[in-house]
Amino acid sequence: MDDIMALLAIDTATPTLALAVSDDDGHVLAAFASRIPKMHATYAHPLMDEMLAVLSLEPQDIRGVIVGVGPGSYTGVRIGVTFAKVFAYALDIPIIGESSLAAAAFALRTHCGVVAVMWDARRKSVYSAVYRVQYGTFQEVLAEGKREIAAFMTSLAQVVQKDEAIYLVGDVAKAIYEQYASTFLLHPLIVADETASVYAEHLLALGYPELCTKMQSREVGDHGKDAHVLVPRYLQLAEAEARWLEKRRGSTGNESE
Repeated sequence: MDDIMALLAIDTATPTLALAVSDDDGHVLAAFASRIPKMHATYAHPLMDEMLAVLSLEPQDIRGVIVGVGPGSYTGVRIGVTFAKVFAYALDIPIIGESSLAAAAFALRTHCGVVAVMWDARRKSVYSAVYRVQYGTFQEVLAEGKREIAAFMTSLAQVVQKDEAIYLVGDVAKAIYEQYASTFLLHPLIVADETASVYAEHLLALGYPELCTKMQSREVGDHGKDAHVLVPRYLQLAEAEARWLEKRRGSTGNESE
């Protein structure tokens, strides 16, 4: 492709490895998504190279990056964010991070109702957030967080409006539907997606306005700073770190006795 300026979107926060490339107007040129558990680090770079080759593009043709910053798998989030930061820093191009939960909900932006995204965070907890969609508009109404399922459903009941449809999205959506359908009898309760997945074309569409603003407002040489300050949204400690802290607290407690 001649004289094209391209944008890259990547998300590895879930079991789905998602990549997309668009032109500088945000029109998707190619997108890839595959559920390759625990192989994101192995395949992300080769798959990006393959996508660019199919489009007759070089890495230097990428002028901006949008990355899903989680929450999700601790290792998965770290892989995607690190990949995107190194890529953006090396080319001195702007980079922005978007919530992976928001990107999953953004797929339903042309619907009407609220989208409740919930991904299993273990121990009866979920990474969760709620967004209101109305034929193209998109608004966060419950901020992302790690919550116990019961607490999340209580919060959902408080933000949903009369007769408003509720779209459940995530790998625990079906189980929650079966458990809570009777609680939301006055609302259409719809399981819209039973997986914890982000598709990069939705991530790209979500982050495109902010990325364009950053591309237009920053000077060349400033974009490396963007890569340094971008951080993942883990929302919880890695399991190994949590165990270490718990063990250390136990040791400290024994020493003080």
